[in-house]
Amino acid sequence: MLTSGEKVLVGFSGGADSVALITVLYRLKKLLGIKLAAVHVNHGIREEAGEDAAFTSNFCKERDIDFFLIEEDVPKIAKENKLTEEEAGRNVRYEAFLDIAKREGAAKIAVAHHRNDVAETLLLNLLRGTGLHGAGAIRPVRDNVIRPLLCVSRQEIEEYLAEEEISFCHDATNDENIHTRNKVRNELIPYMTENINTEAVKHLCRAAADFALADDYIGKISQKLFDKACTYDKKSVRIELNELKSEDVFIQKNVLLKCFEKLTPSRKDITANHVDSVIELTESESGTASVDLPYGLVARREYGVLTLAKKEAEAFDNTRVIDFFDRVKREGSACEDIPGTGRMEATVKQYCSGENIPSDTYTKWFDCDRIQAAVFRCRRSDDYIYIETESGVHKKKLSKYMTDTKIPIEKRDKIYVLADGDHVLWIPGYRISARTKVSEDTKSILAINIIDGGQNGG
Repeated sequence: MLTSGEKVLVGFSGGADSVALITVLYRLKKLLGIKLAAVHVNHGIREEAGEDAAFTSNFCKERDIDFFLIEEDVPKIAKENKLTEEEAGRNVRYEAFLDIAKREGAAKIAVAHHRNDVAETLLLNLLRGTGLHGAGAIRPVRDNVIRPLLCVSRQEIEEYLAEEEISFCHDATNDENIHTRNKVRNELIPYMTENINTEAVKHLCRAAADFALADDYIGKISQKLFDKACTYDKKSVRIELNELKSEDVFIQKNVLLKCFEKLTPSRKDITANHVDSVIELTESESGTASVDLPYGLVARREYGVLTLAKKEAEAFDNTRVIDFFDRVKREGSACEDIPGTGRMEATVKQYCSGENIPSDTYTKWFDCDRIQAAVFRCRRSDDYIYIETESGVHKKKLSKYMTDTKIPIEKRDKIYVLADGDHVLWIPGYRISARTKVSEDTKSILAINIIDGGQNGG
């Protein structure tokens, strides 16, 4: 992890884990021949965060460790970027780490993940749905980020600090079982340890390490096939199907993931279903076929060649009105392609009180009896939407809502909304109207699901 003469920047929250990490590195710095610096990020979430910042600053001052304080409004960043506070906080931390490391000439960034973090991450990834890479959980070394404490447990860390009589800060939000990770940490793992196997964390970590080794091996094989079968020109990837299909389908899928890495800013929205749809496309080498993918990509097969590339820009018709409501009430269901959004599947059915209402971004239920004539169309100047706030339900101009939500100006005229007259019932990917939400008085519902997403990620 470290080479003599390097400077190491430590992510220093002030919690037990990071205090143990910086203490160990401080005591070993002469033996290792390293220089230390620390960065503390105040996320602007907790009132006592200022006390944590003061503690970390004093800790470093007493030991003559270079200290850097970064203060950010993470709740605001999360809201603006439609992220959870956990995701936004992680982004802020690592941006700060990388920026200061570059500025201060630190070759390595040390963070305090430990054995329990590995077990938590493996369980979270498995429960959310993951492939081999996610099953590898947290790696000891990733680029210039190192995790020296992955070999020890949280209990060992706390025992070490107690023996050495070293104080640390406690983040009370870690005790609140609001976030999924906290539920895994505070409820699921303790239950597994107490009722299934006392070595549960150890075994999960060993499995994650094996998964990571397997993932590295598969990655090497996949890279060789990518180099052999694929041609990347910065805008597209051309794949020779005869070469691609010379390996097992699992390797083929990993090659396709490498292709997506080349063409997309993140693999976050690329799911197993998308990869499977491209694999299905390759099963024949006769004729042509294509499938639309996230990030505006399209996979197109022309006989023995598969190409992944951005879809060509098409003329956008913002005058089209997609009228489906009478048909769905009469026939019970209807399907339509919504330009720039995806494939709409609509049904009308009776509502049973107490049913779980879908919370997915692109699956929504509406009180059908409150709708006169719903259509999908682009926005109009008199459009409005009802917004629910703490003070009640308020009518708001759609243009004002789009401005307040910071929807890019160039996108506003290309978003198809669900509207009943001038009343906007739904802006796919953003919000539904408070006036047509399902309630205890609802008799029948209009259920709409949008798949095969387009510009709004549907």
